[in-house]
Amino acid sequence: MGEENEKKRIGLFGGTFDPVHKGHLSIAFQAAQEACLDQVLFIPAADPPHKKMPGASYWHRVAMLKAAFAELSVEQDRFVLSLLEAELPFPSYTVDTLLELKKRLLNPRCYFIIGADSLLDLHRWYQYQKLLCLTNFIVVSRPGVSLSAMQRAVKCLPGSFQSNTSNTSHQCWLRSDGAEILLLVNRLKEDISSTMIRAALQQGKVPQDVVPPVREYIAQEGLY
Repeated sequence: MGEENEKKRIGLFGGTFDPVHKGHLSIAFQAAQEACLDQVLFIPAADPPHKKMPGASYWHRVAMLKAAFAELSVEQDRFVLSLLEAELPFPSYTVDTLLELKKRLLNPRCYFIIGADSLLDLHRWYQYQKLLCLTNFIVVSRPGVSLSAMQRAVKCLPGSFQSNTSNTSHQCWLRSDGAEILLLVNRLKEDISSTMIRAALQQGKVPQDVVPPVREYIAQEGLY
């Protein structure tokens, strides 16, 4: 098992997924295809102790992810749900999650999936210098975040990342130790957000940006 995992390219997709929607699934499909990922690990954020979450509970969000995966036929084995965030002590930072995953998966080549807005703040993340030694990054373009802004953000990161001009299909930055930041141009024309979906549900609307099994689960459980 160890030798097999060492060869794998694993995408790590963290978030609240409150609820999971077609935008999340589209990003995972695109990242898996364009970065040649063997698996995409969905890692829902756990409920913080002593604090009421504004949306669905952790286990409802887990159930909705399972419902969304059941809708997928071709990619079922490629999309995997991880309950790691619920197992780690609070607060669990991204660096803690990565260190634990490296132990459990026996050191695969990881690609952490983030939005372009998160890239702009990456140099403020807890122990971000260590993060860049633990994982590569797949950055998904977002409306309002320009390529020049992303380039400036990459320059703020340690180790002098350089634009890889040999890759004509993607914008990519490489560091001398092999660390990689890959830019994914989001194929979706519209920005889909869980906040907008929750607002639509509260107004009694049926959001089309959620796959049918997730819509059915939301209705069944009376969520949002």
